[in-house]
Amino acid sequence: MKDKIYIGEVLYEVLPANTVIKIGNSTQTLYEYKNENADDVTALIDTKNFTAGYYTVVINTDGNMRISNITVIDPMAQTNRLSELQKQLDDINVIISARINNDNSQLTINNKTLIHEDLNTLMSLKNSITIQVNELKRKMKNGSTGFFKSTIHCR
Repeated sequence: MKDKIYIGEVLYEVLPANTVIKIGNSTQTLYEYKNENADDVTALIDTKNFTAGYYTVVINTDGNMRISNITVIDPMAQTNRLSELQKQLDDINVIISARINNDNSQLTINNKTLIHEDLNTLMSLKNSITIQVNELKRKMKNGSTGFFKSTIHCR
């Protein structure tokens, strides 16, 4: 079984005769199937009701156990976080532009109000959020490069 599963995926696992597969952790069982037939069976594992998190897969065939770990990922949660970070970047860009024009606008991000922050602090915050956006997009695309680099040109 693969190590990353997205909620909503349908997986197929071939189970030998007399095999039990269980996916879960110490507090929750996401999936359990017993093949009590004398032949191999392909189990259909529907993940639409899975909960995001880290889980263990235990496949027990007549006492021979295979144990592996999986990560269940909610693809919508990453998209929501990405939208939130991009909105924060847009807000910071507005504040940076206001600082450059000597405007005293304010912004609240993560319960911190930015009223009298200097331009270096705002740029540092912007760079930090840009890194988070790039990392999240990299995870979503399974790539290794960032999508954009934040730059400001002052004249």
